[in-house]
Amino acid sequence: MTLKSLARNLLPPGLYPLALQVAGKSADQQLKKYHQGGRIPWSEGYLIHKTQAVAAAIRDRDLLTVFRDRRPLPKNYGLGLDERCVEYPWLFAHLPETASTLLDAGSVLNHDYIVSHPYFDSRRLHIVTLSPEAMAYWERGIGYFYDDLRHLPLRDEFYDAIVCLSTLEHVGLDNSIYTRSSDDIEAKSTDFIAALHELRRVLKPGGALFISVPFGTYQNFGSFQQFDAALLNKAIAAFGPAQVVEKTYFKYFINGWQVATEADCANCEYVQSDEWFTQTPGKPKPSDGAAAARAVACVHLLR
Repeated sequence: MTLKSLARNLLPPGLYPLALQVAGKSADQQLKKYHQGGRIPWSEGYLIHKTQAVAAAIRDRDLLTVFRDRRPLPKNYGLGLDERCVEYPWLFAHLPETASTLLDAGSVLNHDYIVSHPYFDSRRLHIVTLSPEAMAYWERGIGYFYDDLRHLPLRDEFYDAIVCLSTLEHVGLDNSIYTRSSDDIEAKSTDFIAALHELRRVLKPGGALFISVPFGTYQNFGSFQQFDAALLNKAIAAFGPAQVVEKTYFKYFINGWQVATEADCANCEYVQSDEWFTQTPGKPKPSDGAAAARAVACVHLLR
């Protein structure tokens, strides 16, 4: 398979032209163009800039303490970046030191700059996702399962902690973009409930579940949905009785990401990546610089 066909198979259609544009260019060349071009989300160099920013954030102990304590984030934090710049540090600020066996439900951790974090050096990590991805890190001892979160092929009460970031919003909807199979074109917007039942089943009593979803006004884009307060509460209820239910909200402002309240985020609308590089008559590019979700809800549940 050529790099061109690999990119076409793995990337959303809107980002495929960008992949062709940057092919053969060094990271430094792409970053230079990103900064000289005004740091536009999803433009050439954006993904490298985001990767570097997140990799630094999850290794900054002082910053992780800020996330753990839910204190105001530094000025201009995550300016022009999507929600991963708050989801990952929030997660690493809360991952339990006592956990030895973890499940990544949705493959959000399947990146070198994530799995190379010292936290995973002495821990067992399994990743479950619908289909194989371009990268896999078997040499690190990571196990992969290719299956549906609604029907996990895993035994009861096995994991000390489960991570499910930016995944529940896709469950039961059109996931053919990832699997290239028409069988995965669905419109079952409440099937995240079945996934949560399964996550609870495979989580040990006293184990921690970490979830995040794009948050604000309800929107359904076919391949994913943005949660509102009612849907988020339905998800938490689906998990069942919990010793701890801790909700943290982050909102994107014109000067970057910041800790917020549920009310602050209630009317936020999602920015699809196509809005940045597809010219739609009468529709300007996002004036606040938001790259994707304008708000995200991060929830820590203790079974």
